[in-house]
Amino acid sequence: MEESRNAPYFNGEDRISRLPDALIHHILSFIDTKYAVQASVLSKRWMGIWKSLPFLRFSRRSFSRGKEHDQKFICFVDMVCILRDDSDIQRFVLLLYNIDKLQEMTQNVNRWIIHAVRRNVQEMAIRIDKLHSPAYEIPPQLLNCKSLMELVMHMSGEEYADLILPKLMGLPRLKTLYLGGLSISNVELSKRLFSSCPVLETLHIADCDVRTLTVGSLALKKFTYVCKHLWSQNHTLANIKLSAPNLKIFICSSSAERDKDENAETFSKLASEEKEVYAKRMMKFLEGVYKVQQMRLSPGFLEVLSQAADLLDCQPTRLCNLWHLMLDMWSVRGCLRAIAYLLKISPNITLIRLVLESKESNLADVGDDWEAGLSSPEMLSRLKSVQIEKAEGCDAELKLLSLLLKNAKVLEEVAIFFRSSVGSPDRVKQVRQFSGKLRALPTASSKIKIMLF
Repeated sequence: MEESRNAPYFNGEDRISRLPDALIHHILSFIDTKYAVQASVLSKRWMGIWKSLPFLRFSRRSFSRGKEHDQKFICFVDMVCILRDDSDIQRFVLLLYNIDKLQEMTQNVNRWIIHAVRRNVQEMAIRIDKLHSPAYEIPPQLLNCKSLMELVMHMSGEEYADLILPKLMGLPRLKTLYLGGLSISNVELSKRLFSSCPVLETLHIADCDVRTLTVGSLALKKFTYVCKHLWSQNHTLANIKLSAPNLKIFICSSSAERDKDENAETFSKLASEEKEVYAKRMMKFLEGVYKVQQMRLSPGFLEVLSQAADLLDCQPTRLCNLWHLMLDMWSVRGCLRAIAYLLKISPNITLIRLVLESKESNLADVGDDWEAGLSSPEMLSRLKSVQIEKAEGCDAELKLLSLLLKNAKVLEEVAIFFRSSVGSPDRVKQVRQFSGKLRALPTASSKIKIMLF
């Protein structure tokens, strides 16, 4: 008789028991190791299969809260490390939350890290919540692990934990490095850390206290820097020196998105001399990424850039490789002037994508001279497509489109997507008026297709 497809048993043996070890390991890799061990009761054959699991994930949240359960968690991880066989560990994840005496726990953490290193671990992620320690010393064995390909270290607490690095480091196979919630104060050792990773392709630094950071890498392809503020914990501006000739993706952003309006208001109240300091840093950033091909900038960046006193007088950096420019923007005079400047120094742009951020001052008049000195007949000679998202149909948007239409000689398409709130009778009328004014603007191209959504 043919075996029934839906039968849970065949010849007295359950189907689960007939699965190959690799497939069972894969199934168990999606759950915490505590539950993987408990799953051994599902089948006789599963009784000891957890001992060869290549994917280990220990989360403190899988145990109840309290000091007594902290000890149970420690004993469980120790038990798995002791009883596990000698097979290699592919991925080791440790998530610590709500620990009563976290400083004492770090001793156990380091012991478990060393165990994973001895088992030729390839991927490691350590996340510690509410770390009440002024410093964290990484075991030297971890930063000299020859098998490690991915490392994630993220810690959070009331203050940043100072990252203490060993003097000797060597990570010949590391391709991805993520550092979060740490204070990177030793400039020389941090520089040595990055240089000890010859094949590093992705570097992500998030919410770290950074004073000076020097990264030099021939292999680096993606660099991400996410900060809470423009300044470090001691209120000095972070100084990042990046030398990566093969870099393809560069992301620099603030994690304090909920405070962006407050930050903009704070910036607007700064003295003009202070604003110029920030603006010069933005200009220096553009100099550093002159080979970029695709770029996305925030409205805050544009607003700060517009404060550069020498925006018109300096010899501008040329972004000759830039073909795709995406801008999150406010429809205010500063942002529009910064956009005009970027378009002027980017002769080969073919695609512009604008995402309009809601702001009360979007309704303010930007003036008729907002582009003075920034437009030129030869700009936008290769622009073919313009996309605008979350449009409101305000006068500033019309003026920006006027600049694009009168300079883009080969422009083929303009697509405008209005904000979803544009639905009331008054707003519909405003959109119709906007559409009429837009189509009446002079154009340099005879092939333009304008679409409103």
